[in-house]
Amino acid sequence: MSLNNNNDGASNRNLIVALVIFVMMMFCYNHFFDGPQQTATQKTEDAAPEDSKGDEQSLSASPPQPAKIVSDDSVAASRSRQTIENANLIGSVNPNGGVLDIVTLKSYKQTTDDNSECVKLLSPSEFYCGIAYNDKTNNELIAESSVWIPSDDEGTDKSATLSLQTQHGLIIKRTVAIDDGYLANVTDEITNVSGNVISVSADVHLVRKNPPQGNYAVVHEGLIGSAAGRIEEVKYSNVDSEKKLNEADWFGFTDIYWLCAIINKDPNFTVSYTKSDADSFKVSAVSKEDIKLQPEETVKVQYSVFTGPKDMEILNGYGDKLRLQKFDMAIDFGWFFIVTKPLLYLMDILAKIFSNMGLVVVILTLMFKILTYPLTKKSFASMAKMKKLQPKITNLQKTYSHDKMRLNQELVALYKREQVSPMSGCLPMLLQAPIFFCLYKVFFISIHMRHAPLFLWIRDLSAPDPLYIFNLFGVIDWTPPGFLRIGVWPIIMGLTMFWQQKLSSTQGPKSPEKTSEQKMQENMMIVLPIMFTYICSSFPVGVVIYWTISNIISMIQQRYTTMRAEK
Repeated sequence: MSLNNNNDGASNRNLIVALVIFVMMMFCYNHFFDGPQQTATQKTEDAAPEDSKGDEQSLSASPPQPAKIVSDDSVAASRSRQTIENANLIGSVNPNGGVLDIVTLKSYKQTTDDNSECVKLLSPSEFYCGIAYNDKTNNELIAESSVWIPSDDEGTDKSATLSLQTQHGLIIKRTVAIDDGYLANVTDEITNVSGNVISVSADVHLVRKNPPQGNYAVVHEGLIGSAAGRIEEVKYSNVDSEKKLNEADWFGFTDIYWLCAIINKDPNFTVSYTKSDADSFKVSAVSKEDIKLQPEETVKVQYSVFTGPKDMEILNGYGDKLRLQKFDMAIDFGWFFIVTKPLLYLMDILAKIFSNMGLVVVILTLMFKILTYPLTKKSFASMAKMKKLQPKITNLQKTYSHDKMRLNQELVALYKREQVSPMSGCLPMLLQAPIFFCLYKVFFISIHMRHAPLFLWIRDLSAPDPLYIFNLFGVIDWTPPGFLRIGVWPIIMGLTMFWQQKLSSTQGPKSPEKTSEQKMQENMMIVLPIMFTYICSSFPVGVVIYWTISNIISMIQQRYTTMRAEK
C-alpha cells in the first residue's frame, strides 16, 4: 500500500483493503455453495428414499460366489418384518436377509412443513446394514437374499429375533436390540449341528446406493471412520477402489446432520470401503481369519449400528460409553476445530437454556462483539487518529506533489511522530475473519440450527432467506433462478454495511476537494455492500442475521470510540 495515497481515505482505505480480501474469500465460498445452499430447505432429505419393493442380491459376497441359501418356508413368512422401537426411533428388520434396513427418527422432520414425514436414515435396497456369512467348507452363502424366520417369541418392543438354518448344518439365531437412544446391537449365535468342522467367514457392512451429494465445501459428506486414532474421511467422488483401514473401531456414512456407522472393535475384523458400481458404496468389516466351528459348538458375532443425529452430547455419550476413538469428530469441525468445537459446545449449552435459536444467535453475536471489542476499539481509534491527521497529510501532499520519494519520507516521519500506522485499522479486522468463518461453520453444521424458526417467514435458520426481492417477496407465484434469490435479511445486512461505511466516511475532517482515489473509494463503498448482499443471499439466514446485528453493534462502538478519540 503506497504511502503517498490520499488519506481522506486513509481510514476508509484500511476498511476497504480488509473488505476486498474478505469478499474474495467469501466469493470462493459462494462459488461452491450457491447451488447447494439455494435448496437448503430440502437439506434434510439427505435421508434415504422411501421404501422400495423387492429384494436385492447380496453385494457382500466374495468371489467366487457360492449358491445362496433360501429356506423352505413360505414367501409370506419372509415378508413378516420385525419392528423395533423406542422414544427416539423406529426400525424394522427385514427377514429377507435379516438386515436392518429401516430406521426412522421420530424427533426430526424432513422439511419444516407441519405434515412432513420423519427423517428416514435407512431404507430397503437403498441404504441398509447387514452381515453375510460364507460357509467355505460347503460353498454356501448366507446373505441379503437368504430368508430368515421370525421367532415365535415376539420379545420386546426394543428387540427382534430371527433364525436361519443352512443346508449343511449351521443354525444362526440373530437378535437385534436397540437401547434408549440411537444404537442397535446385533448378536448372531452360530451353532454347528452338522457333525463336521465348518469354516465360516463374516462380512459386516453398510451399503448405500444413490447417496445425495451436496458438494458442500464447508462440510464433509461421504465415508467416514476412525482408523488408528485418526479420522478417515473420503468423499463419494474420491472412492474409486478398495481401501483398507487399520485398527478401525467405527466406520460408516455421514451427511451434514446424520451419521450411520457400524461399531465393531473386534481385532479379527479388517475394515475397508469399496465402490460396487457407479452409484453404490459399501463399508465393511471382514473377518481376517475364518471362524472354525467344531460339531455342536456355538460362537457369537456381535456388532452395533449407530443411526442418528450428529448431536455433540449424543456422540460424546456413546464415545465415552463404548470407548470409541474420536466419535465426536463425526461432526466436521474443519481446520479451525480448536475454535469451532468450543463454539459448538457453547451453542449446545445456550440451546438448552433458551428455546429460541434466534435468541441464541443474538447472544452469540453480543458475546463475540464483547470478546473482540479490544481489537475493534483499536481499529476505530486508529481510523479516528488518521482522520485527525488528514489536514497535515493534505498539506504534505501539496508541498511534495512533484517529489514522491520525499512525500513518502515525510509521511513515514509524520506517522512515527504521531504514533499511528495506516495498517493498524486493517489488521484487527483481518484477525476477526477466521472467527467469522468458524461461526459460519458452526451455524451450518449445528443440528440445533436445523429447522429452527425465528419469527414470521423465517422457519429455518439453517436455510437461506426464503423471501426473494425478485418475486416481490412471494407476491408473485414464481421462484427466481439461483442468482436472483436475494432475500430480505441479506438486503438488510447490505444496508447496515453501507451505513457503517458511510459513518466511517462522514466522521472527521474533510478534504478541500475530492481526488480520483477518493471517488474510487466512494464507489467501492457502494459496490461492496451490493456484492456482500448477493454473496450472503445463499448463506444460512442465521449467519446473515448474526452479521446484521454485528454491523449495528459495530456502528455503535465506532461512534462511541470516535467521539472519545476526538475529545
